[in-house]
Amino acid sequence: MVEEAEKSSTDIEPKGEISTSYSSILEEHKVDYAPRETRKKLLQAIAEKEFNDDDEPNGVIAHLSRAVLSSTEIPVLGNILLNIGDVKTLNLILCSPGGDGVVEKFVSLCRSQCKKFRVLIPYEAKSAATLIALGADEIVMGPQSEIGPIDAQVEVAGNGVRRLISAQSFIDARDGLLKTYKEQSTKKEDATATLQMLATLDFPFIAECERLMDFGRDVAKKFLETYMFKRKRDKTAQADKVVTALTSVKLFQVHGRGIDGRKARELDLNVKMCGKDDPLWKKVWEYYTRADIACGKGRVAKMFETIHELLMAGLPE
Repeated sequence: MVEEAEKSSTDIEPKGEISTSYSSILEEHKVDYAPRETRKKLLQAIAEKEFNDDDEPNGVIAHLSRAVLSSTEIPVLGNILLNIGDVKTLNLILCSPGGDGVVEKFVSLCRSQCKKFRVLIPYEAKSAATLIALGADEIVMGPQSEIGPIDAQVEVAGNGVRRLISAQSFIDARDGLLKTYKEQSTKKEDATATLQMLATLDFPFIAECERLMDFGRDVAKKFLETYMFKRKRDKTAQADKVVTALTSVKLFQVHGRGIDGRKARELDLNVKMCGKDDPLWKKVWEYYTRADIACGKGRVAKMFETIHELLMAGLPE
């Protein structure tokens, strides 16, 4: 029995060197250690030269968010980019519902450390996240990918419920009433009801809505002319076409309406379409699936991940 016990003990000895450091042992006991290692391998694969137009591996950052983009992302992104260093191609895996006006700084930081900036959209990059994609040289999309309209959204309260409404809707409502009043005045009709409705409008608020819409248009046009369309002879006309389409409430009707890769190409955006069996897309989609599960299990609102770092922010209680 003693001999059998000794043999059994030998059989279960791990092969190779084992780290005895306290931190390494703690890492081994983390439930999320193995999934994180798998995601790192996928990010490393996406960075390899076979998936980039360069002769060497490049940088990859993943940013998944269930909350809106805000200024809190900027210091984190800046720190991550410093650790990555200068690369030929920077790949940003982006999934976000949108957010506030930090997109210019976000894109500026990314572009400052690369010659080519690619945005890979596994699922959705809406609103402000669509603006970030417009600041890339190339957008990579697959069967599940969506960008969206860039009409600004404003939060309003009604009957105790807070909701987001397109800023353009308030502008259109004002313009519609003004048009009606002008027509009634021309025809010498009673305009009392129209004037009463006009009196209820918050004109400073509507002016702010106009500024928000102008901001989105200006940023989108600047990005397209400076980056994606920079080699096109008619880059201004092309940029105007895209901006007009993406800010059209009448065209897309609702802010959350998706624009898939085919529709994005129809707008002449530089989109690399990947089929479900494309080797690059398989790795992007597997990474996203694993990262999304990790966020859900940990009630994570925002996540930045690279080969070297993992930073998460939790959902509010």
